[in-house]
Amino acid sequence: MTMTINELRKEVMEKMKNLLLRFVLSVSLPVVLSLSSCAPDVSDDAIPYVEFSDIIINLNLPEYAALKLDGGYKYLNNGGVRGIILYRKNISTYIAYERNSSYHPNEACATVEVHSSGLYIIDTCSNSTFDISTGNPTGGMATRPLRQYAVLLSAFELTITDDIAN
Repeated sequence: MTMTINELRKEVMEKMKNLLLRFVLSVSLPVVLSLSSCAPDVSDDAIPYVEFSDIIINLNLPEYAALKLDGGYKYLNNGGVRGIILYRKNISTYIAYERNSSYHPNEACATVEVHSSGLYIIDTCSNSTFDISTGNPTGGMATRPLRQYAVLLSAFELTITDDIAN
């Protein structure tokens, strides 16, 4: 059986289309599968680091009254990238959390706050939640804990340094 030039051209074109389709699938399918993976998004940026001078707090001052009880907290605007949440875990343990969320920290709205219940910390931008006593993520998109700064307690004086504690 002999083929005309048009039939031969058609067959060659069909084979070329099949080869091109196989090539495109072999290159793009792994990319599509990796993008649609259910793994957590850990590719976002780390929280930026900003140096700050030591913050020294006299716990006897009235403005820090909330820190006299376990579970009490106070927002501090001087320090960290977006400020600090100072949390009293117990009489001898205070934790200084960075207010910059660990999930997409460069987003304009990635600031955490203590939920009105006082039981956890929330990033209202991503709806991520964090355990208030550890800073670990408990829900939402965040996979990394909140940054903690070193806290030193000496009698009634508390010092927060820019040294990262976790």
